[in-house]
Amino acid sequence: MALKNHSLLFEVPQLEEEIQNPKMLRIILTQEFTQIDFGYTTPWYYEKGGWIKIAPRTFIQAQDSPEKYYLKKAVGIGLSPKRSNFKSTEDWQFFTLYFEPIPKMDCLLDMIEATNPTSNDFNFYGIELKMSEGIQVY
Repeated sequence: MALKNHSLLFEVPQLEEEIQNPKMLRIILTQEFTQIDFGYTTPWYYEKGGWIKIAPRTFIQAQDSPEKYYLKKAVGIGLSPKRSNFKSTEDWQFFTLYFEPIPKMDCLLDMIEATNPTSNDFNFYGIELKMSEGIQVY
C-alpha cells in the first residue's frame, strides 16, 4: 500500500531551537488532518499557575512553501480569547492541535500562532519531518 494511504507518527520531532514549554510530544500525519500533541507545565512564577490559550488562526507551513495549513480544532486548550486556567503551579496539561492535512513529504515545518510573536505565543520553527523516520499507523 502506498505511503500516502498510511498515517505516520513522529515522536518528539527535532526542532531548530528547543522550546521547553509547551513541549512538542509528537506529530501524526493522516489524510484527514495533521495532529500535533503537546505537554505543558505551569510556570513557577505564577501564584496559581497562570493559563494557556491558542489563537484560532494558528497555522503550520513548510519552510519552502507559501501554502498555509490552518488550525481546525484544539482539544485541551482554550481557543483565544478563552483560556485554560490552572489552579496551582503544580498543574500540567496535555493538549492537541488539529490542522488541515499537509503533504507527506520531507520538510522543515513551522507552527505559527502569531506572525509578530511575543514570548507568550506558541511559535515553533524548523520541525524536521523525514518520512523515512515516521512510524506507520493505520
